[in-house]
Amino acid sequence: MRLALVFIFSLLTGCAGSRPDDGIDLGPRTDTASDRAGSERTAERKARYDQAREGLRQSQERYIAATRPVLERKFRYEHPELTDTEIEAMVNEALAQGYHPETKSRPEGPARLPPPRPTNCLPPPGSWPSNPNCY
Repeated sequence: MRLALVFIFSLLTGCAGSRPDDGIDLGPRTDTASDRAGSERTAERKARYDQAREGLRQSQERYIAATRPVLERKFRYEHPELTDTEIEAMVNEALAQGYHPETKSRPEGPARLPPPRPTNCLPPPGSWPSNPNCY
């Protein structure tokens, strides 16, 4: 029994140190395959980058299309004495600076949570309270 355990232990330690590709030069074959895989990944990454850039361009166009009328109304209301070209220049400048017109101002500080609901500690007849905070 001890001899079998020693034999198995020596086989396991001997096999753990060796690798199947010892002595085999795989350099040229793996380099070309990895180069091809790398160029495919680069092309895929470039395609995703171009797709993201196009999505950003479309998003900016939608933002400008939605924001321009709001800014025009706001500036016409605030400055009724200005001409159309002056208002157009103000709108273009505000859009270039990334101005975000908001319908109402947001309060400062963290968001407030709704008030906690009262706990009902009265169980239905014939059962225990289901709320663990009840004593």
